[in-house]
Amino acid sequence: MSRFSVANPGDTSADIVGQAELIVQRMKISDKIDFNNDWKVITIFIGGNDLCRVCRNKNYLPENYISKVKDAIDYIHANVPRVFINLLEPVNVTMLYNFKFTGLMCGIAHIVACNCAANPWTKAAAQRMVERVEGYVHEVNALVDSGRYEKDDFTVVVQPFFRYTVPPHTNNKVDMSYFAPDCFHFSLKGQTDAALALWNNMVEPVGDKRLDWYEGERLKCPTESRPYLYTKKNSVASFYENDDFSAKNLAENRLLAKSAGSNDQKKAVTSSGGGVLLMVALASVAVLALVILGSVLYKRHQNKVNCSSRQRLLPNPDRSGDVRYNGNFQH
Repeated sequence: MSRFSVANPGDTSADIVGQAELIVQRMKISDKIDFNNDWKVITIFIGGNDLCRVCRNKNYLPENYISKVKDAIDYIHANVPRVFINLLEPVNVTMLYNFKFTGLMCGIAHIVACNCAANPWTKAAAQRMVERVEGYVHEVNALVDSGRYEKDDFTVVVQPFFRYTVPPHTNNKVDMSYFAPDCFHFSLKGQTDAALALWNNMVEPVGDKRLDWYEGERLKCPTESRPYLYTKKNSVASFYENDDFSAKNLAENRLLAKSAGSNDQKKAVTSSGGGVLLMVALASVAVLALVILGSVLYKRHQNKVNCSSRQRLLPNPDRSGDVRYNGNFQH
């Protein structure tokens, strides 16, 4: 499915409509997709490069950023049926300051790629960057909360697991095993944990999604009673009362992860402020990618993690009589 990744290093929100057009074109001509009937899962993660330029270019202010994101989603909405969009909150690029003393390579890379965030000249400039990041996050959530995209065959869900996560630390230093030598992209380890955290957010209800991730986090599976990705329509407030995503179990999971190795390597990663993990590999890449057809995604997921549930993740048009497979996201 790599042909459906249209991400390009260095792209900003100004490029996202072109990416949307390209991915739609590729899906239409693919013999792997039943374009009109298959569910499509698309992940959008963009904004890091915009934030890296906002201190010197007003075209990257939050209102301009979200306007372009909206245009891209509107294009997909108008041209692609049966779509579930993951819209990730932008990374908090001010976290680049955590890498300030990690070596010459990091310093040079950050000057070139994101000097606005890594090296603010004054306290006032640093505070403005914090406000810009908060503005981006607010605009993303406001767009989705508007209800503009809540349809029976189309939805957009914000996945916020970056918001309060900070770069993992070992011995009071950033754990560089998560990052490439340029300190701006993920290593394989970082990519793996980011993918895991995204998946776990996808199977948590809207309004009760975790806002951070931690080292040693366990993979979550949909339950037999709720075998689907969560949307605003099918999320229920009582979800946390009865299953593995309760606050109690989440806390226990953190303790299990911590005890699985040394305290330095397995300690829970949380933040004391409103930061977002510097998920560096994707921070510099505008990601608008077809992750995989929903039904295929779940089958592969089952095979790899041996989930007990054998239900399909997304609605099945061939089972219209089942209330969980009625051709929309409700149940």
